[in-house]
Amino acid sequence: MTDLKTRLASGETLRGLWQNLPGPEAAEIAAHAAFDWLVIDGEHGPWDPGDIRRRLMVAPDAVVRVPANEPWLIKQALDLGARTILVPMVDDADAARRAVAACRYPPEGIRGNGAYVARAAMYGADADYVARANADVGVWVQAESRAALADLDAICGVDGVDCVFLGPADLAADMGTTAADPAVHVAMEDAIARIRGHGVAAGIFAADPERWIAAGANVVSMGSDGTVLMAALRALA
Repeated sequence: MTDLKTRLASGETLRGLWQNLPGPEAAEIAAHAAFDWLVIDGEHGPWDPGDIRRRLMVAPDAVVRVPANEPWLIKQALDLGARTILVPMVDDADAARRAVAACRYPPEGIRGNGAYVARAAMYGADADYVARANADVGVWVQAESRAALADLDAICGVDGVDCVFLGPADLAADMGTTAADPAVHVAMEDAIARIRGHGVAAGIFAADPERWIAAGANVVSMGSDGTVLMAALRALA
C-alpha cells in the first residue's frame, strides 16, 4: 500500500494542502513544506494532464482531484501516476461504487489496462504495477450535497472508499445558505461522526481546521497554495 493509504487506515490525523497553482515549481515547494498530503486540484484548478504529470514528478504521493466522476478522467489521472484519486460530487452509494470501479482493474472494476505504456508503470519498466494497483490505489469521495448526507451511511459502506471528504461550501450552497451558517456546522459534525463510525477517514476543507479536528475529522485541509500566497504577498506589501 502507499504510505498515505496506510496512514489513513491507521486513523492518524493528517493535515494537508490544496495545490491549485499550475506548474511543477509550486507543487515542489508544497511537497517540501511538510504537509501530510497534497491535493492537485483538477476540478477548480487546471485540468491539464501534461501539467499534472509534471507536478506528480515532484510530488509523487499527491492526491489528484479529477473534474468529475468519469472513468476516462480517472483513468488518465491514474495512468499519469496518481496513487490516490479524489472524486467530487458523489451524491449516493451508486456514484461511490462507480468511482471505486473506475480505479480498479477487472474483474474488480473497469479501469482500462494500458498502464504498461504509461507513466504509472514507468512505461513498462514496472512489470508488477497492474498486479498490485487495485490494492494500492486510494479512493476518496466528496460528499457535498444534502443528497450525499442522506445516503452517507451507504456511501461509507462501499468497499474501496478510503475517505469521505466533506465540501462545506457546496453543501451550504445546496442548503441555500453559507458555510458560516450554524446549521451547516451541525450537519458537518453529524456527518463526521457517522463517517468515523464506519471506520472510514473523514476529510474536510473548511476554515478553522483545528476546530474540525476536534470534531473528529482526521483528513483536514489547512488551505490552498494560491490563497496562502496571496495572503502572504498582501501582508508583505
